[in-house]
Amino acid sequence: MEKSAVIDWSLIIAIGIAWGSSFMFIKISAPAVGPMTLVFYRLFIASLILAPIFIRKKYLQNIKEDLVPILFLSFINAAIPFYLFSNAALEVNAGTMSVLNGTTPLFAFIIATLWLKLSSNWIQLTGIFIGMVGLFIFVGYESIEFSLLAIIFCLIASFLYGFSSNFIFKTKEIEPTYLASITLLIATLITFPFIFLENGIDLNQPNEVLLSVGLLGFLCTGMAYMGYVILIKRVGPIKASTVVLIVPVTGM
Repeated sequence: MEKSAVIDWSLIIAIGIAWGSSFMFIKISAPAVGPMTLVFYRLFIASLILAPIFIRKKYLQNIKEDLVPILFLSFINAAIPFYLFSNAALEVNAGTMSVLNGTTPLFAFIIATLWLKLSSNWIQLTGIFIGMVGLFIFVGYESIEFSLLAIIFCLIASFLYGFSSNFIFKTKEIEPTYLASITLLIATLITFPFIFLENGIDLNQPNEVLLSVGLLGFLCTGMAYMGYVILIKRVGPIKASTVVLIVPVTGM
């Protein structure tokens, strides 16, 4: 196996492990702290770790030219889908969210074909469908919970992830670690005012909740998000998005 392939597969497995646990952490913490407050916490923790390391002065010199795509990604690849999944966690379990998140590769495939005109084939599409069916079988029909609004939220979030992966692929001129870090930082600032519509900042929570929030921010958001952006730049939006097909396996 070539060195580049080893790196790609290492990223896929690492991201899959991180994201596999994220739905469990969301399910534990969202009811306790509130969906929007949880989004702020995970973004703040991730930004606190990544921003000092990867946001360099040389990158900020082009901030005016890059501001529109960065703002766009802050909304559609961070703030909005994070909130939608956090809200869905109030109604459905982690397995259900992970299965619905498995539609991301299908959305990425359709968008890449129609928008980016990337070369696609029936083998890729067949593989995506097989993976989605495999998720459903692995999690088990009896484990799936049905709530129309929560399902809609999860599908919208998955569509946004699929669209974002294509959009990130187009921003080849922006360094990936910087793009991930600045996107999360701006999304943190965007979500902060909305936490006061819930309970605001309240650290008087059970240890299980605090640990879930911390791991969700550090591992599942900061490290995994940066790895995913790098993966998209390396292999493209369709291949990168298939990482969600192994999420339920690692999560379970």
